[in-house]
Amino acid sequence: MEFWNHLQMQLEHKGFCRVENKKNWYWQEENPVLYLICLLDGAEEGWREENMTFADFAGKMEGSVEEFHCTRVVALSVLVDNQEGILPVDSVETAFQTYDNKLYRVFWHFSPETGRLSAAQGQPTQLLGVEKLLRAAAAGREPEVLVLRDTKEQKTPVATAVIFVICAALLAWCMLSGQREEILSAYGLSREGILAGEYYRFFTCMFLHAGLLHLASNSIYLYYFGVRAERLLGTGKFLVLYLVSGLCGGVFSVLFSGNAGVSIGASGAIYGLLGAMLLLTKKRGARYTGMNYSTMLLLAATAIGFGFLQEGVDNFAHIGGFLGGIAVFSLLLRKK
Repeated sequence: MEFWNHLQMQLEHKGFCRVENKKNWYWQEENPVLYLICLLDGAEEGWREENMTFADFAGKMEGSVEEFHCTRVVALSVLVDNQEGILPVDSVETAFQTYDNKLYRVFWHFSPETGRLSAAQGQPTQLLGVEKLLRAAAAGREPEVLVLRDTKEQKTPVATAVIFVICAALLAWCMLSGQREEILSAYGLSREGILAGEYYRFFTCMFLHAGLLHLASNSIYLYYFGVRAERLLGTGKFLVLYLVSGLCGGVFSVLFSGNAGVSIGASGAIYGLLGAMLLLTKKRGARYTGMNYSTMLLLAATAIGFGFLQEGVDNFAHIGGFLGGIAVFSLLLRKK
């Protein structure tokens, strides 16, 4: 019973959702795949019948997989008991050896006593990290508790709003004062300025923008990831994440970009938020970010990749901010 309780906690903290009216059936969407999991208790006589019922359920889900915006279903059955030996051939052949373009079925046997996991012939023994959760539950480990605020509190993201207002006000000042070039030259990031001891540029540059389109593109990311990060971390930790990410982006820019001009924009800090939310999604699934890990990873790779294809983009600032955000956020995710 202790194993099952720990396994339930591990799965739910990883972002798996329980199938309605089913005690040990779970699902998770990792676009383009819909994962279904059925945990079978080998100590119960009816596990074979439950396995067949799950197979029928997986077949029905295959027919409606497009409703989840996915293209295929992976259905995993895990037989949990401490009897070592060959997998039950009848259950594998009758329920889990049918493949087609949309449905892939997998059968595992797991022994909590030894921690040994075996799979049907030709099938994987690693799937969505479930194998790690099984072993963690067998070892009696409780899920890692992330020190995050409850988003249900709906705290007003004050810092995110203030950052946007400052950026918008400075852009208006640049556009209306007639001194745009002078302002950017005095407060933008430049290698010459940093070498001259003007370290304030590391921070002032991240609030300046070249124009409305530049500000709008950064503001979209700031709103989507900034609001979530601030509600989860609180204003103080969010500001640490944001500013340190921007600083890391500035340092990478000075060290590696080779740009003799002036670099401006909140992109380094924004990419830090992206890196932080990517790490959170990997640890806890899509419940906080609204995107699964595969989607977040694709978004990050695409954003950084396109940066190398565009002229005038300080992509090393993006990379530095992204790595800085991951590093800072990993330090903030402490166990209670």
